[in-house]
Amino acid sequence: MRTGVAYFGHHNPKHLMTDLQEMSRLGLDDVLLAAQENDFVYFPGKLQHTARIANELGLRPIAIFWGALNLFGGGRSSQYLLEHPASMQIGLDGASLGAGCYISPGSVSLIKEMIDTIAGLGFQGYFIDEPSPLRDCFCPACRARFEEQHGGDLVAAQAEVQETFRRQCVVDYAQTIADYCKSKHPALEVMCCIMPWHEFLWDPVARIASLDNLGTDLYWVNEERDVEEMVPPVHHMRDLCAAHGKRHHEWLQCWMAFRGCENRILEQGKILVRERPDALYVWGWQGQVGSSEACEDPELAWAKACEVFALAKTAG
Repeated sequence: MRTGVAYFGHHNPKHLMTDLQEMSRLGLDDVLLAAQENDFVYFPGKLQHTARIANELGLRPIAIFWGALNLFGGGRSSQYLLEHPASMQIGLDGASLGAGCYISPGSVSLIKEMIDTIAGLGFQGYFIDEPSPLRDCFCPACRARFEEQHGGDLVAAQAEVQETFRRQCVVDYAQTIADYCKSKHPALEVMCCIMPWHEFLWDPVARIASLDNLGTDLYWVNEERDVEEMVPPVHHMRDLCAAHGKRHHEWLQCWMAFRGCENRILEQGKILVRERPDALYVWGWQGQVGSSEACEDPELAWAKACEVFALAKTAG
Protein backbone atom coordinates (compact mmCIF):
# COMPACT_ATOMS: atom_id res chain seq x y z
CA MET A 1 0.00 0.00 0.00
CA ARG A 2 1.46 3.34 -1.06
CA THR A 3 1.06 6.24 1.32
CA GLY A 4 1.23 9.95 0.68
CA VAL A 5 0.13 13.38 1.79
CA ALA A 6 -1.21 16.52 0.17
CA TYR A 7 1.20 19.39 0.65
CA PHE A 8 0.85 23.13 0.11
CA GLY A 9 4.61 23.47 -0.28
CA HIS A 10 6.87 26.50 -0.34
CA HIS A 11 8.89 28.38 -2.93
CA ASN A 12 12.05 28.30 -0.79
CA PRO A 13 13.98 25.04 -1.29
CA LYS A 14 15.38 25.22 2.26
CA HIS A 15 11.90 24.85 3.72
CA LEU A 16 10.90 22.25 1.14
CA MET A 17 13.91 20.14 2.03
CA THR A 18 12.97 20.12 5.72
CA ASP A 19 9.41 18.98 5.03
CA LEU A 20 10.24 16.47 2.33
CA GLN A 21 12.96 14.90 4.47
CA GLU A 22 10.36 14.48 7.22
CA MET A 23 7.99 12.81 4.75
CA SER A 24 10.76 10.45 3.77
CA ARG A 25 11.47 9.71 7.44
CA LEU A 26 7.80 8.82 7.90
CA GLY A 27 8.14 6.28 5.11
CA LEU A 28 5.76 8.04 2.73
CA ASP A 29 5.85 7.15 -0.94
CA ASP A 30 4.10 10.09 -2.60
CA VAL A 31 3.86 13.83 -2.08
CA LEU A 32 0.82 15.41 -3.73
CA LEU A 33 1.66 19.06 -4.29
CA ALA A 34 -1.31 21.40 -4.21
CA ALA A 35 -0.13 23.85 -6.88
CA GLN A 36 -2.07 27.04 -7.50
CA GLU A 37 -2.15 29.10 -10.67
CA ASN A 38 0.09 31.70 -8.99
CA ASP A 39 2.79 29.08 -8.49
CA PHE A 40 3.19 28.80 -12.25
CA VAL A 41 3.85 32.54 -12.52
CA TYR A 42 5.02 34.11 -9.26
CA PHE A 43 6.38 31.22 -7.16
CA PRO A 44 7.91 28.81 -9.68
CA GLY A 45 10.37 27.52 -7.09
CA LYS A 46 7.52 25.66 -5.43
CA LEU A 47 7.08 23.53 -8.55
CA GLN A 48 10.71 23.27 -9.59
CA HIS A 49 12.23 22.45 -6.23
CA THR A 50 9.46 20.18 -4.94
CA ALA A 51 9.80 17.86 -7.92
CA ARG A 52 13.59 17.91 -7.83
CA ILE A 53 13.99 17.34 -4.10
CA ALA A 54 11.23 14.74 -3.93
CA ASN A 55 12.80 12.73 -6.72
CA GLU A 56 16.21 12.95 -5.04
CA LEU A 57 14.72 11.63 -1.78
CA GLY A 58 12.83 8.79 -3.45
CA LEU A 59 9.42 10.41 -3.00
CA ARG A 60 7.13 10.43 -6.00
CA PRO A 61 5.90 13.98 -6.76
CA ILE A 62 2.32 14.26 -7.99
CA ALA A 63 0.67 17.55 -8.96
CA ILE A 64 -2.82 18.65 -7.97
CA PHE A 65 -4.00 21.95 -9.45
CA TRP A 66 -5.57 23.25 -6.27
CA GLY A 67 -8.17 25.93 -6.89
CA ALA A 68 -7.42 26.12 -10.62
CA LEU A 69 -10.09 28.16 -12.43
CA ASN A 70 -11.73 28.75 -8.99
CA LEU A 71 -13.16 25.30 -9.60
CA PHE A 72 -11.07 22.38 -8.37
CA GLY A 73 -10.57 22.06 -4.61
CA GLY A 74 -9.85 25.04 -2.33
CA GLY A 75 -7.42 27.93 -2.60
CA ARG A 76 -9.54 29.61 -5.25
CA SER A 77 -7.68 32.60 -6.62
CA SER A 78 -7.62 32.42 -10.41
CA GLN A 79 -5.57 35.02 -12.24
CA TYR A 80 -6.56 33.33 -15.50
CA LEU A 81 -10.24 34.13 -14.99
CA LEU A 82 -9.46 37.76 -14.21
CA GLU A 83 -7.77 38.00 -17.59
CA HIS A 84 -10.13 35.67 -19.48
CA PRO A 85 -13.67 36.28 -18.21
CA ALA A 86 -15.09 34.47 -21.25
CA SER A 87 -14.09 31.20 -19.54
CA MET A 88 -16.33 31.93 -16.54
CA GLN A 89 -19.44 29.98 -15.70
CA ILE A 90 -22.55 31.98 -16.54
CA GLY A 91 -25.86 31.64 -14.70
CA LEU A 92 -29.34 31.65 -16.16
CA ASP A 93 -29.57 35.39 -15.51
CA GLY A 94 -26.42 36.03 -17.56
CA ALA A 95 -24.28 36.90 -14.52
CA SER A 96 -20.86 35.41 -13.92
CA LEU A 97 -20.76 32.73 -11.22
CA GLY A 98 -17.16 33.48 -10.27
CA ALA A 99 -15.73 30.13 -11.29
CA GLY A 100 -14.44 28.72 -14.55
CA CYS A 101 -16.24 26.28 -16.83
CA TYR A 102 -14.31 23.18 -17.87
CA ILE A 103 -16.28 23.05 -21.12
CA SER A 104 -14.69 26.33 -22.20
CA PRO A 105 -11.82 25.72 -24.65
CA GLY A 106 -9.72 28.34 -22.87
CA SER A 107 -10.08 26.57 -19.54
CA VAL A 108 -9.04 23.26 -21.01
CA SER A 109 -6.06 24.87 -22.73
CA LEU A 110 -4.89 26.35 -19.42
CA ILE A 111 -5.01 22.97 -17.68
CA LYS A 112 -3.11 21.34 -20.55
CA GLU A 113 -0.40 24.02 -20.41
CA MET A 114 -0.04 23.49 -16.67
CA ILE A 115 0.25 19.74 -17.22
CA ASP A 116 3.01 20.34 -19.77
CA THR A 117 4.86 22.41 -17.19
CA ILE A 118 4.72 19.89 -14.35
CA ALA A 119 5.62 17.00 -16.67
CA GLY A 120 8.70 18.91 -17.80
CA LEU A 121 9.76 19.54 -14.20
CA GLY A 122 9.83 15.88 -13.21
CA PHE A 123 6.45 15.27 -11.64
CA GLN A 124 5.48 11.63 -11.99
CA GLY A 125 1.71 11.98 -11.68
CA TYR A 126 -1.16 14.36 -12.33
CA PHE A 127 -4.28 14.35 -10.18
CA ILE A 128 -7.68 15.41 -11.59
CA ASP A 129 -9.20 16.79 -8.41
CA GLU A 130 -12.93 16.27 -7.72
CA PRO A 131 -14.51 17.20 -11.08
CA SER A 132 -18.21 17.83 -10.47
CA PRO A 133 -21.34 18.54 -12.52
CA LEU A 134 -21.70 22.23 -13.35
CA ARG A 135 -25.47 22.34 -12.94
CA ASP A 136 -25.79 26.14 -12.82
CA CYS A 137 -23.68 27.03 -15.86
CA PHE A 138 -25.33 28.19 -19.08
CA CYS A 139 -22.28 29.75 -20.73
CA PRO A 140 -21.93 29.72 -24.53
CA ALA A 141 -19.61 26.71 -24.38
CA CYS A 142 -22.11 24.64 -22.37
CA ARG A 143 -25.00 25.63 -24.60
CA ALA A 144 -23.04 24.84 -27.75
CA ARG A 145 -21.99 21.43 -26.38
CA PHE A 146 -25.58 20.64 -25.42
CA GLU A 147 -26.89 21.61 -28.85
CA GLU A 148 -24.25 19.42 -30.48
CA GLN A 149 -25.01 16.40 -28.31
CA HIS A 150 -28.75 16.70 -27.67
CA GLY A 151 -30.13 19.29 -30.05
CA GLY A 152 -32.13 22.28 -28.87
CA ASP A 153 -31.38 24.80 -26.15
CA LEU A 154 -29.90 23.80 -22.80
CA VAL A 155 -31.95 26.48 -21.06
CA ALA A 156 -35.23 24.97 -22.28
CA ALA A 157 -34.30 21.32 -21.77
CA GLN A 158 -36.12 19.17 -19.24
CA ALA A 159 -34.38 18.74 -15.89
CA GLU A 160 -33.56 15.07 -16.42
CA VAL A 161 -32.01 15.80 -19.81
CA GLN A 162 -29.94 18.60 -18.32
CA GLU A 163 -28.75 16.26 -15.56
CA THR A 164 -27.74 13.58 -18.05
CA PHE A 165 -25.77 16.20 -19.95
CA ARG A 166 -24.07 17.60 -16.84
CA ARG A 167 -22.95 14.16 -15.71
CA GLN A 168 -21.58 13.28 -19.13
CA CYS A 169 -19.65 16.55 -19.19
CA VAL A 170 -17.73 15.45 -16.08
CA VAL A 171 -16.79 12.17 -17.75
CA ASP A 172 -15.88 13.95 -20.97
CA TYR A 173 -13.64 16.40 -19.12
CA ALA A 174 -11.84 13.65 -17.20
CA GLN A 175 -11.33 11.73 -20.44
CA THR A 176 -10.09 14.79 -22.32
CA ILE A 177 -7.45 15.46 -19.67
CA ALA A 178 -6.46 11.82 -19.21
CA ASP A 179 -6.20 11.33 -22.98
CA TYR A 180 -4.03 14.44 -23.25
CA CYS A 181 -1.70 13.23 -20.51
CA LYS A 182 -1.27 9.83 -22.10
CA SER A 183 -0.72 11.22 -25.59
CA LYS A 184 1.76 13.95 -24.57
CA HIS A 185 3.26 12.62 -21.34
CA PRO A 186 2.67 8.87 -21.25
CA ALA A 187 4.89 8.33 -18.20
CA LEU A 188 2.55 10.40 -15.98
CA GLU A 189 0.24 8.40 -13.76
CA VAL A 190 -3.18 9.99 -14.29
CA MET A 191 -5.29 9.97 -11.16
CA CYS A 192 -8.79 11.18 -10.32
CA CYS A 193 -10.87 11.55 -7.17
CA ILE A 194 -14.66 11.58 -7.45
CA MET A 195 -16.49 12.64 -4.31
CA PRO A 196 -18.74 10.16 -2.50
CA TRP A 197 -21.95 12.10 -3.17
CA HIS A 198 -21.17 11.74 -6.88
CA GLU A 199 -21.07 7.94 -6.68
CA PHE A 200 -23.15 7.85 -9.87
CA LEU A 201 -20.01 9.04 -11.69
CA TRP A 202 -17.68 6.36 -10.34
CA ASP A 203 -18.47 3.72 -12.93
CA PRO A 204 -18.35 5.90 -16.07
CA VAL A 205 -15.10 7.53 -14.95
CA ALA A 206 -13.62 4.11 -14.11
CA ARG A 207 -14.27 3.12 -17.74
CA ILE A 208 -11.94 5.83 -19.11
CA ALA A 209 -9.14 3.81 -20.69
CA SER A 210 -6.48 6.50 -20.31
CA LEU A 211 -7.10 6.94 -16.57
CA ASP A 212 -4.71 4.98 -14.35
CA ASN A 213 -5.98 5.52 -10.82
CA LEU A 214 -9.36 6.31 -9.25
CA GLY A 215 -10.54 6.93 -5.71
CA THR A 216 -12.78 8.90 -3.39
CA ASP A 217 -12.65 10.91 -0.16
CA LEU A 218 -14.87 9.86 2.75
CA TYR A 219 -14.24 12.93 4.86
CA TRP A 220 -16.32 11.94 7.91
CA VAL A 221 -14.03 13.02 10.74
CA ASN A 222 -16.46 15.65 12.05
CA GLU A 223 -19.50 13.40 11.65
CA GLU A 224 -20.94 10.95 14.16
CA ARG A 225 -21.66 8.11 11.72
CA ASP A 226 -20.20 4.69 12.39
CA VAL A 227 -16.83 4.32 10.66
CA GLU A 228 -17.86 0.80 9.57
CA GLU A 229 -20.30 2.50 7.18
CA MET A 230 -17.23 3.37 5.11
CA VAL A 231 -16.84 -0.25 4.04
CA PRO A 232 -19.57 -0.48 1.34
CA PRO A 233 -18.43 2.61 -0.62
CA VAL A 234 -14.78 1.58 -0.30
CA HIS A 235 -15.67 -1.88 -1.61
CA HIS A 236 -17.70 -0.35 -4.44
CA MET A 237 -14.74 1.79 -5.52
CA ARG A 238 -12.35 -1.14 -5.11
CA ASP A 239 -14.53 -3.41 -7.26
CA LEU A 240 -14.94 -0.81 -10.00
CA CYS A 241 -11.19 -0.24 -10.11
CA ALA A 242 -10.54 -3.98 -10.30
CA ALA A 243 -13.11 -4.44 -13.06
CA HIS A 244 -11.64 -1.67 -15.20
CA GLY A 245 -7.93 -2.12 -14.50
CA LYS A 246 -7.45 0.96 -12.33
CA ARG A 247 -5.33 1.42 -9.25
CA HIS A 248 -7.50 2.28 -6.25
CA HIS A 249 -6.79 5.09 -3.79
CA GLU A 250 -8.63 6.48 -0.78
CA TRP A 251 -8.28 9.78 1.07
CA LEU A 252 -8.27 10.34 4.83
CA GLN A 253 -9.29 13.68 6.34
CA CYS A 254 -6.73 15.62 8.36
CA TRP A 255 -8.08 19.09 7.62
CA MET A 256 -10.63 21.21 9.54
CA ALA A 257 -11.01 18.45 12.11
CA PHE A 258 -12.90 19.79 15.11
CA ARG A 259 -11.27 19.64 18.51
CA GLY A 260 -12.24 16.36 20.12
CA CYS A 261 -12.69 14.57 16.78
CA GLU A 262 -9.02 13.77 16.25
CA ASN A 263 -9.35 10.12 17.23
CA ARG A 264 -11.79 9.63 14.37
CA ILE A 265 -8.85 10.23 12.02
CA LEU A 266 -7.25 7.14 13.49
CA GLU A 267 -10.50 5.14 13.51
CA GLN A 268 -11.27 5.96 9.87
CA GLY A 269 -7.66 5.28 8.99
CA LYS A 270 -7.83 1.82 10.58
CA ILE A 271 -10.77 0.96 8.32
CA LEU A 272 -8.92 2.14 5.23
CA VAL A 273 -5.75 0.26 6.16
CA ARG A 274 -7.81 -2.87 6.80
CA GLU A 275 -9.46 -2.58 3.37
CA ARG A 276 -6.06 -2.25 1.68
CA PRO A 277 -6.49 0.17 -1.24
CA ASP A 278 -3.49 0.46 -3.54
CA ALA A 279 -2.78 3.89 -2.05
CA LEU A 280 -3.85 5.75 1.09
CA TYR A 281 -3.50 9.53 1.02
CA VAL A 282 -3.99 12.13 3.75
CA TRP A 283 -5.20 15.66 3.17
CA GLY A 284 -3.10 17.30 4.37
CA TRP A 285 0.40 17.83 5.71
CA GLN A 286 0.58 18.54 9.46
CA GLY A 287 -3.17 19.06 9.72
CA GLN A 288 -2.99 22.02 7.31
CA VAL A 289 -1.55 24.18 10.09
CA GLY A 290 -1.45 27.87 9.26
CA SER A 291 -4.08 27.64 6.51
CA SER A 292 -7.81 28.28 6.31
CA GLU A 293 -8.18 24.48 6.28
CA ALA A 294 -6.31 23.95 9.56
CA CYS A 295 -7.58 21.46 12.11
CA GLU A 296 -8.52 23.03 15.43
CA ASP A 297 -5.66 21.07 17.02
CA PRO A 298 -3.33 20.46 14.06
CA GLU A 299 -0.61 18.83 16.13
CA LEU A 300 -2.90 16.19 17.63
CA ALA A 301 -4.71 15.60 14.34
CA TRP A 302 -1.40 15.07 12.54
CA ALA A 303 -0.21 12.70 15.26
CA LYS A 304 -3.27 10.54 14.58
CA ALA A 305 -2.60 10.63 10.83
CA CYS A 306 0.98 9.53 11.47
CA GLU A 307 -0.34 6.58 13.46
CA VAL A 308 -2.33 5.61 10.38
CA PHE A 309 0.76 5.85 8.18
CA ALA A 310 2.59 3.54 10.56
CA LEU A 311 -0.27 1.04 10.47
CA ALA A 312 -0.32 1.16 6.66
CA LYS A 313 3.38 0.35 6.49
CA THR A 314 2.98 -2.49 8.98
CA ALA A 315 0.16 -3.88 6.83
CA GLY A 316 2.46 -3.81 3.78
